[in-house]
Amino acid sequence: MEDLSAMRHHLMCPISLQPMQDPVTAPTGITYDRRAIERWLAAGHATCPVTGQPLALADLTPNHTLRRLIQSWCAPRPSTPPEAAGANKPADGDDAVEHSQSQTDDDVVKKLLRAATSPPIDVLREAAAAAFESDAARRRMVDAGVLQRVLRGVAAIASEVKADDPRHHENESSSAIARAIEARLDLARALAVSSCDDDELRPQLVADSLVHGLLDAATDVLAALERAGAGGAGGDAARASAVRLLDSVTGAAGAAVLERLRPGLFRAVTAVVRDRVSPAATRSALRVLLHACPLGRNRALAVEAGAAREAIELELDAPPAGGGGGNRRATQWRSCIITIGFNCSAPGATELALALLAELCACADGRAAVAAHPAGVAVVARRLLRVSAAADACAVRVLAAVGGRAASPEVLREMARVGAVGKLCCVLQADCDAAVKDAARAVLRLHHGVWSGSPCVSAYLLSRYL
Repeated sequence: MEDLSAMRHHLMCPISLQPMQDPVTAPTGITYDRRAIERWLAAGHATCPVTGQPLALADLTPNHTLRRLIQSWCAPRPSTPPEAAGANKPADGDDAVEHSQSQTDDDVVKKLLRAATSPPIDVLREAAAAAFESDAARRRMVDAGVLQRVLRGVAAIASEVKADDPRHHENESSSAIARAIEARLDLARALAVSSCDDDELRPQLVADSLVHGLLDAATDVLAALERAGAGGAGGDAARASAVRLLDSVTGAAGAAVLERLRPGLFRAVTAVVRDRVSPAATRSALRVLLHACPLGRNRALAVEAGAAREAIELELDAPPAGGGGGNRRATQWRSCIITIGFNCSAPGATELALALLAELCACADGRAAVAAHPAGVAVVARRLLRVSAAADACAVRVLAAVGGRAASPEVLREMARVGAVGKLCCVLQADCDAAVKDAARAVLRLHHGVWSGSPCVSAYLLSRYL
């Protein structure tokens, strides 16, 4: 009985003080029941109830392992006669557990299939938990066509949101719609992404029609929620789920899939960066663009969608604000990421932003976009030698591309004025990779005659290290 009491204590929600049914984990490491923490945030709170650190609904992550443990612990246990219990061996117990798990997985699949077009959200979440935890459950769902059903459901909801279907206002709140979308996308990700490591399921999941169905569903959700202005915690969480799905699928997709990405995908993903949906969603969006940008066509589409501008704006918004200004949402977002360690000036996020700019600068439109931004050169120079070796390599690539042979006199003067030339000189003195130093030295030599006469550049540094 003491063991059961201890187990019950660990499964309690810190808010409701009741056993959790749908556990979600905050970036602070604290796990709550989804319904309780959603009510807490909906009441106007913007902090973690236990730690007091800033918290947004979009930052919550489903704890599938704990959910399965809770379901196993709460499941009714049939009484066993003493003689039967004594006759059982350990191996029989293992077989019984495996059989029970298989029966549970079958029940989940049956629940999904019984619901014609709109499975309840709790059923979708239960199915996602089963798919993440069990290869057998994942295989049963794929074989039964669950993924196709989920994608059709997502497409139907997205089209209705985009059309501003009046039925939503009669039957469901926008928050409920967002939760329904989020649950479907999480299940799609559990089936598609987890199954990529399963050789038996790979042929079904990499078929062009299915992969493009995943991409189209996530893109439609992002575009629909953006157009509908579905902000707030629910809308942000749904957009975060959609961009996570895009991140996973584009990361595993080959060139044949990436070269057929829709222009709308780039606009929708760039909007996630622009709107600061959440720090995690921002990083996922940057990764989606990075996965796609090695292809020249996609580079042009990303630039056209404003990806270069938003990457620069993201870096401008990253440092702690020294004073007022900016809208309330941007200020809260900035405070949140700084306090809980998800700061976009941290190495991971800055490396993603600089790597994206480096990829975009491989085309003329990308170089023009960086040079045209009033702070484009300055923000790249500011990050140089302050983040990591990977960030340094990307920053030098950007400056070398923008300050290449085709650079205009205005761009060269700007590089001198904002300290980019001085930073390139510092690269030659620093403990940087040889290839990075070679790239910096090549730019400095190329425009030595222009910069040596500038009052903003030390002629001594230019002459000494070239």
